[in-house]
Amino acid sequence: TKAVVREMVLGGLSDPITRIRSACAYVISKIAHHDWPEQWTNLLDVLVHHLKSGSADEVHGSMRVLAEFVNKDITHVQLPLVAPVLFPELLRILTSEQLYSHATRSRCASIFRNAVEMLYTIKEEHPEAVKTYLVPIIGQWNEVFIVILNKRTADIPEVEVGEWGLKTEILKCINLSIQGFPKLMAPYLLQVLSAVWQDVLHLRPRYLSEHVNTNDSVGETFQDSDGETIGFESLLFTQFEFIQMAARRRKITQSAFIGDDGKSGILPELVWNTLNYMQMTDDQAETWISDPNQFIADEEDDSYSFNVRIAAEDLLMTLSDSFEAETFGALNLSVKQEASNSLTEKTNGNINWWKAQESSLLAVGLFAGDLSETIKAGGQNLIDVGGLFDHVVLGNLSEHEFPFLQGRSFVFASQFASILPANLASQYVAAAVEAIMKSPSAVVKISALKALNNFNQYLDKQYIIPYQRSILQGVAPMMEVTTEESLSLILRTLISTSKIDEQAAAEFESTLGPLVLDSWTKYPADHLISMDIMDLFDTLAANQYIHPALNARAMPVLASMISTENPDSPMVSSAVDLLKSLVQGASSPLPPNYVAQFFHGLMSVLLTTDDRDILQSGQECLTIVVQKDVQQIAEWRDAASGKTGLELIIQFIAKLLDPSQTESAALFVGELISKLIKKGGDLVSPILPELLNAVTLRLTEAKLPTFIQPLVMVFAQLCLNQHEVVINFLSGLNLNGRNGLDIVMAAWLANHADFTGLYNQKVSAVALTKIFMSGDPRVAAVQVNGDLIVSKSSRIVTRSRAKTTPDQFTITTVPVKIIRLLSTDLTNKIEEEEDQAAESDYDDEDGEDDWEDENDGQTKDKFSFLSDMLDTHGLDMDGEEEEEVDPDVLADPVYQLNMKTYLVDFFRQCVQQNSPAFVQSVAELSDVEKRTLSSLLET
Repeated sequence: TKAVVREMVLGGLSDPITRIRSACAYVISKIAHHDWPEQWTNLLDVLVHHLKSGSADEVHGSMRVLAEFVNKDITHVQLPLVAPVLFPELLRILTSEQLYSHATRSRCASIFRNAVEMLYTIKEEHPEAVKTYLVPIIGQWNEVFIVILNKRTADIPEVEVGEWGLKTEILKCINLSIQGFPKLMAPYLLQVLSAVWQDVLHLRPRYLSEHVNTNDSVGETFQDSDGETIGFESLLFTQFEFIQMAARRRKITQSAFIGDDGKSGILPELVWNTLNYMQMTDDQAETWISDPNQFIADEEDDSYSFNVRIAAEDLLMTLSDSFEAETFGALNLSVKQEASNSLTEKTNGNINWWKAQESSLLAVGLFAGDLSETIKAGGQNLIDVGGLFDHVVLGNLSEHEFPFLQGRSFVFASQFASILPANLASQYVAAAVEAIMKSPSAVVKISALKALNNFNQYLDKQYIIPYQRSILQGVAPMMEVTTEESLSLILRTLISTSKIDEQAAAEFESTLGPLVLDSWTKYPADHLISMDIMDLFDTLAANQYIHPALNARAMPVLASMISTENPDSPMVSSAVDLLKSLVQGASSPLPPNYVAQFFHGLMSVLLTTDDRDILQSGQECLTIVVQKDVQQIAEWRDAASGKTGLELIIQFIAKLLDPSQTESAALFVGELISKLIKKGGDLVSPILPELLNAVTLRLTEAKLPTFIQPLVMVFAQLCLNQHEVVINFLSGLNLNGRNGLDIVMAAWLANHADFTGLYNQKVSAVALTKIFMSGDPRVAAVQVNGDLIVSKSSRIVTRSRAKTTPDQFTITTVPVKIIRLLSTDLTNKIEEEEDQAAESDYDDEDGEDDWEDENDGQTKDKFSFLSDMLDTHGLDMDGEEEEEVDPDVLADPVYQLNMKTYLVDFFRQCVQQNSPAFVQSVAELSDVEKRTLSSLLET
């Protein structure tokens, strides 16, 4: 039956009705996924026969099958069967423009692209496949591609649109080939750039007339043979992407972009054209006026939208990355030209005169940060920003009939807030406030909100303070009448404005307090908005002038939410987070009877729930409460059970440390324990051995590094001042046949190198030096994992094989492992200092990217590890957020340590003492490690 069905459905590929052909092609590709090649041996022969000698319908149907076929079912195993017979036929069809439609020829390029993509994914494991099947033919294909890209048909709309679709598929293939095989594509780059550049020039007038300045006329749309609507916007996307790739390959394309003399290339005209493509379309303007939320969503920096305007922005920024001075020079001339032309158009009565100015301000604003820094440093100003303010921006603030231009001018002024003269700064802030209070246009209000956010961030407070009350008075009521997208912008404005003068902000607690609580209950499921609501609540709670009133208002609401009778777990978790903010903002010690307001409900929930989010939020909240006033917790007693608050926390910790509890749910229990030990003192002393015993037991099977670290830090903190007591205690533990010292040191040393957070790293390193210097023979007797033993097998390690054959390590002693880890720490600290010094002197004069760089030639930023950014105990390494830092961390002398100096002193002390432990440890280092350590001590 299957054989009969396969033959019948193959016959459908020649059906004269396109939909039937497409349906049959879909069915064939699905069957082929399971049956080819073993049970359907003649499929490929039939498809290739159709390509060679079939009708146009058969060719179209077969191409539909092959498009899916090559994309999903052909691997390097089948490639020898497919490539020799398929690629020549695809190339023949691609070049036969008189015989086949543009859609069929486009599919040839698409199928070839899929094959290139497949070769790209396997080139590391099977480089011979690339040499055999791609290298001999890529030249032929590129030559055909270039011929087609240089062809332009005018006055025959159907043919012109067909060319757009074909060129789009060709450029997709070329872009992928550049990314995957840059060396093979290098000889063809300039020819493709020339063809693409001519198209960009050719399409600009049509784009402006059909999309930007339509005057109510609608551009024609067409459908290909598959019924897909096509136009030239998709072509522009691929063209802009190609130009970006070409610009990044500066060594090859510099002559085309800026000429050999740096002045005669296409860049000036390309920048001007890019500004044209950045202009707002009539459809966008109409949509944004009718739907302000869409305006916000589309114009955000991290927008999910993509259109020609955004693609042109990306292109301009890439040009700046590769040819900064030349791009800025070209942009300066283009902006001046557009400003002059637009005024002429305005005089002539063109209702769209404003669009060129708006796109010019948008373009220059993309580089506001770099330009502002250059101007402040007294460097050469490549763009006449001052002229724009004098001749364009200031006048646009009163262009009430053109809200997008007026709004863009507000945003532009705020982007350069850090360099505004004092008189202009106050003037622009006042204008933005007035727009929020009085403008009838939602677009202008939204732009003014964005501007105020920037002013709050970049302007000196003295220019904002006179208007702070007006901003809060005008913005706060907008929360009640707005929708999701706008609310986020409003919340961010309120957050930044509330921080300027806390006393002034406190006057609005009666407005802001109810609004933030109402919004919190209204948007519980919207994660992004709830984060902004939490941030505003955090800001208000941290304000000492607002806190008493906010606490009186919010505490009853939160206490009622944090209840075992509340089935809404996400709401309970969120309420605990808000409670944490309230406690964080309270005085220390806490006001009398403060804990009693919430502790019964909180502990009842935490001791009965298994919800991960609630448990995590509860651990963080309790850590703050313990830090603020552990004495009040100890004095509070639960009426129902008779237990003290401290006993309930210990009970909660025991629940989290139970092996049945997931590690992710107990992620912050280590920090809670450390804080309890630090703050509890004599209150905790009686149960400390039991607590440490439970932590050690949990470490025996802990897997997650993020869970292990805070548990290890419990012992690391204790070792700073009582390392001998800790060693004695752990040595006396026997848990399921394992010694406690063995358990803790194994977990500690296996994870030390991956600890996150500057303070945690320092505490761990200092504690390890204390343990090493103790010279305790019990420590020296503990064996831990050393180096990873690299397998010499060439077999691919699958997941199942990895489970049955876990990683193997050499075995070493604790002292040797400590010396190795601390030596690495010292090396890293020295390299960090050298990198910082080098970065401060670094000046990329030409920004060239090596063509042979196969990661698309993009310059790599020096990204920090996300974990480091997330886990710095609230520390902003530039010192801007010190008011939010854990005071216990700031007060700890370890936090202030220069670790390079500390570790150098430690090793020098070891050398001077020449202890047997150090001598033995150094003896077991590799020659490279010995030389490294020796050189480090000489610095």
